[in-house]
Amino acid sequence: MRAFAELLDRLILTPGRNAKLDALAHYFATTPDPDRGYALAAITGDLSFAYAKPAPIRALAQERVDPILFDLSRDYIGDMAETIALIWPAKGGANRSPLLSEVVEELQRASKLDAPRLIERWLDGLDANGRWALIKLVTGALRIGAGARLAKQGLAQYGGKPIADIEEIWHGLRPP
Repeated sequence: MRAFAELLDRLILTPGRNAKLDALAHYFATTPDPDRGYALAAITGDLSFAYAKPAPIRALAQERVDPILFDLSRDYIGDMAETIALIWPAKGGANRSPLLSEVVEELQRASKLDAPRLIERWLDGLDANGRWALIKLVTGALRIGAGARLAKQGLAQYGGKPIADIEEIWHGLRPP
């Protein structure tokens, strides 16, 4: 999850298209499967979770911090994921950052009751950047300045293949 969070951070803060392509290609080259496949699916919008929705995540944050403080912070920051990532109180003893594949696979199997508790456990084990990436991932609201086309181009750059080859087989692929 840490490498995925760094990728998202890099993509959102990098203004240039070529620099974003380089960041994507580097991530694909240095990240093992299935994490790189799940990251690609998340960036292209091909990954969703049935029970990971904004309302239960917001409720988790309001259990941990004063609801009025949360609402004021969200109004000031303007983004729920960033607000929760910054305001989430640290919990002693929780320091394990999950793998991206672990998050995806466990959330795909999770019930409506299990999903919020899984997310809470992961939020406890991540730093602020990781919490932000986790919330963006599970809610599907990445908005990182890199869409499906750019991700496919980054994949083509990593694999040394023409983008046409990637797009020709894309419709037949499933994550990861």
